[in-house]
Amino acid sequence: MYSNFKEQAIEYVKQAVQEDNAGNYAKAFPLYMNALEYFRTHLKYEKNPKIREAITQKFNEYLRRAEEIKTVLDEGGPGPNSNGDAAFATRPKTKPKDGEDGDDREKDKLRAGLNSAIVREKPNVKWNDVAGLESAKQALQEAVILPVKFPQFFT
Repeated sequence: MYSNFKEQAIEYVKQAVQEDNAGNYAKAFPLYMNALEYFRTHLKYEKNPKIREAITQKFNEYLRRAEEIKTVLDEGGPGPNSNGDAAFATRPKTKPKDGEDGDDREKDKLRAGLNSAIVREKPNVKWNDVAGLESAKQALQEAVILPVKFPQFFT
């Protein structure tokens, strides 16, 4: 049985981007979320690795935008600056000037420490390469891997 999850996701994305560009963030957010659900379902069944990679890249892009919109909606603000294009709406927040907030220095130090600890390259190690430690591997997947892959289930 063939299902058109990808086409449905694309249709939701078109509507979401249209609402996003119009500044209707409350309408755009659920449309993005619906599109992400359809993309995620399509990824389960997609066999071609190049198509999977392209869809995953778009999935991450739309997820990032949906998170930005959700943050704005939670703060109750008017919405991000969008200049008529959702791709340009992702702008970093401006940093406060020196002396305004002492916590920022501590946060910057923490971020720098965490950035140095993060592995930037994908190591060529598979789950099967680690002998034994089944309970440790399962605990790692439940605590780290699954929340990263499916954040909507771990809110």
